[in-house]
Amino acid sequence: MDKDQGVIVAKSAGFCPGVKGAIDKVLELEASGKKPIYTLGPLIHNRQVTDMLAAKQITSVDRPEQAADKNGVLVIRAHGITPAFRAEVLQSGMEVVDATCPLVKHAHDVISQYAQQGYHTVIVGDSGHAEVIGLLGCTQGKGVVVSGPEEAQKLPSFDKVNVVAQTTQKESVFFETAEVIKQKSAICQISNTICHPTKLRQSETIQMAKNADLVIVVGGKHSANTARLALLCKELAPAVLHIETEEELTPQQVLAPKHIFITAGASTPNWVIDQVAQWVRHTRANRGFAFMGMLQRLWAKGVSYSFYTAFAAVALTYVCMKLEGLHSQIKPLLFSWLFVFSLTTVNRAFEDKARPAGRLSALTGFIAAGLGLWVAWQMGGQVFALAAAFMAAGLLYPFRHFLKSKMLSLPGTKDFFTALGWGFSCAFLPAFANGMMLRKALYLAIFYAVLLVFMRSVTLGFTSANKDLMIGKESFYKAFGFGKTKLAVAALLILLTSVLVTLLLITWKPALVGMLLLGNLYTIFIVIYYYSHPASRGVKEETLIDGQFFVLWLLAWLSRFI
Repeated sequence: MDKDQGVIVAKSAGFCPGVKGAIDKVLELEASGKKPIYTLGPLIHNRQVTDMLAAKQITSVDRPEQAADKNGVLVIRAHGITPAFRAEVLQSGMEVVDATCPLVKHAHDVISQYAQQGYHTVIVGDSGHAEVIGLLGCTQGKGVVVSGPEEAQKLPSFDKVNVVAQTTQKESVFFETAEVIKQKSAICQISNTICHPTKLRQSETIQMAKNADLVIVVGGKHSANTARLALLCKELAPAVLHIETEEELTPQQVLAPKHIFITAGASTPNWVIDQVAQWVRHTRANRGFAFMGMLQRLWAKGVSYSFYTAFAAVALTYVCMKLEGLHSQIKPLLFSWLFVFSLTTVNRAFEDKARPAGRLSALTGFIAAGLGLWVAWQMGGQVFALAAAFMAAGLLYPFRHFLKSKMLSLPGTKDFFTALGWGFSCAFLPAFANGMMLRKALYLAIFYAVLLVFMRSVTLGFTSANKDLMIGKESFYKAFGFGKTKLAVAALLILLTSVLVTLLLITWKPALVGMLLLGNLYTIFIVIYYYSHPASRGVKEETLIDGQFFVLWLLAWLSRFI
C-alpha cells in the first residue's frame, strides 16, 4: 500500500483482471480498425470508462438487433450472459467476441455441472445484476437469488442444492447464507465462487478501514461491488465517502481526519484513483501554504496540457543542433515547440475527448499547428512542404482507422511514429533548413534523437498501462508485454550509447559527446527505476521522464566551457 500525508491507497484498488481483460479486448478491436464495436450492455459499471469508450465509438446495446450496423462487432461484456442469450447472439450473423471474465465463466460451469445432476441452485447476490442474470440462466430453471441470510430463511427446504456466490459478493454474507440453507437441506453443496481479487480487496479493506478516521471509496454509483465495498467500510470506519471523482470532495472533508484510507471497486480505473489520491494529498500537504498549492496546481496543468512536453522537445532540438554543428536559431526551436505541442495536445484530446476540456484542447492544438506551419514557411518552401506533410500525418493519427491501412494497426505504431515525428522536428528539420544534409554527424544525430524519444514513449506507455489509461496495442508495452519491453529498452540503451561512442571515435565534438554520455546516466536511472518500481503515469512520472531532455540540454550548454 502507498502512504503519504496520512493517506493510504489500497494495493488491491482498481481494475480486477476480468475487467482489465475485457477493456483490453475492445481496445484491441478498436486499434485493429474494426468498426463499429458494440458491447452487450455497458462493458463495466464506471461512467468515466464508458464515456471514454463511447468517445472511441464503442457503444452499448442491449440486444443484437439494436446494432445499427450488422457488419460491426458484438462484444460480450465481463459480466457474462445466459446460455440462451449467447445462442441468440451467435445466431445474429455478427462477429462476436467473448470478453466474459474467466472467473464468471468458472461460476457458470460450476452451476451447470450441478444443475445437470438435478441440483437446485441458490445464488447469493444482487437480483437483477447483469452477472447474476447470467448465472441464473445456467440453473436449468431451478435457481433462485437471495441477497443474504434473511432472505434465505424464507426459502423452502431442498433435497439437493448448490449454493454459489456472485463473484463480487461479501464473503461473510455468503457463508452465513450458505449455513442457513445447509440447515434446511438434505444435500447442500457450498461452492464459493467469489473471485480471488474480491477476497483480497475485502481482506485489505477490513484490515485498513478499521484503523482509518475516513475511508474514501472510489467507483461508479451504479457499481454493485463498489457499493458493497462502501457498505463494508461503514461497518468498520467512523466516516465513509463513496465518490466517483475528486470533484465530489471538499477540503473540509479531508483536512481534519488523521488517517485516510482510499480504496476502490473492481471497475474503477487506476487513473481515477490516482487523481483522487493526488487531490487529497495536495490538499492536506498545502494547508496553510496556499502559494505552494497554487504552484503545484499550475505545474500539474503545465504537464497535463503538454506545455512541459513541448519545452522538452525544444531542449532536445538544442542538443541536436549542437551535435550537428549549428548555432542556436529561434525558428527551428520555435517550430519544434509548436510541432510537439500541437500533435501531443490533439492526440491527447481525441484520446480523452469524453471530457469537457477535450474539444478546447483540440482547438488549441490545431491553432498551434497553424502557427508551426507559418514558422516553417519562414524557413523556406521545401521546409514548409516537409513540415506540412509531417504535421498532417500527426494530426490525422487519431483518425488512422478510416484509412484502413494494415501498417497503421501494427503493434507499437504510436511509439514508433512519435519517435519519428520528434526526430524530424528536433534533428532533421534544423539541418535541412540550414542546407547541412551532408554533415557526417547529421544522421547519427537524427538516430540519437529517434532512439531517445522512442525509449521515452515506451516508458510513458508502460506507466500509462499501469494507470489503466484507454490505450491499445499501438502502445509498444501493451503489444509486446513487460518482458519484451524490458529487453527492447535495454537494446535501445545499448544503441544510444553506441551512437555516442561512434561520434567519439570519429572525433566529432568530443566535449559535447562526452557530456551527453554522462547524460545517459540519468536516462539509465529513469529506465531502471520505472521498470523495477512500476508506477502509474502522473505529473511526477512525466516530469522525471521528460526531464532527461532538460538534463541533456544543460550538459550540452556546459560543454561549451570545456
